[in-house]
Amino acid sequence: MISDIRHEACDTQSDFERAAIPLMNYLYGKAIKLTRNQNDAEDLVQDTYTLGLRKWHLYQPGTNLKAWLTRLQFNLYISQYRRRTKRPDGATINGIEETVHDRAHYDVRPDLLEASPEQILHDPAFMDSLPAELRRGLGEMDHRYRDVLLMNVVAEKSYKDIAGVLSVPVGTVMSRLSRAKSFLRDYFGAYDAAPSQS
Repeated sequence: MISDIRHEACDTQSDFERAAIPLMNYLYGKAIKLTRNQNDAEDLVQDTYTLGLRKWHLYQPGTNLKAWLTRLQFNLYISQYRRRTKRPDGATINGIEETVHDRAHYDVRPDLLEASPEQILHDPAFMDSLPAELRRGLGEMDHRYRDVLLMNVVAEKSYKDIAGVLSVPVGTVMSRLSRAKSFLRDYFGAYDAAPSQS
């Protein structure tokens, strides 16, 4: 059974990915119960896998993989909750994601679902629909992270589809998406802290 995969069966990161990916729906269900929000639950699952991929070598022999990932996810949720309660108000990644996730433009632009990251980035109508701060952040972001972010958020491609397009493992896709979101969090944090120009 996949949930009983032991450390010995995970000799490489690819082995760990193959064992962990089938548990995504289970972890998403747990994340929904914790966050009570679809976007937050998706982020929590992604962050859990990113952390799991970084720490897979710490997975202990004789333990249950499903339980190990569930504990990682819960601890991560608690850490994120504590950070959020201490964080001052201002621009947040959640606000930016809501802007990008606004589906109104798909009514007239279904081609965005099939567009490459370069096409999305150089599409004046779409880019003009984004807040100026987000456009600047995307312009400064490493293209590897930006491409994954655009494919996932704008083109709505799954991790597996993105991995196929980029010829990288699913874990790399999740890691890059996590880094893209982290970059935007840091970028908007720095942007909010900067003195305003009068």
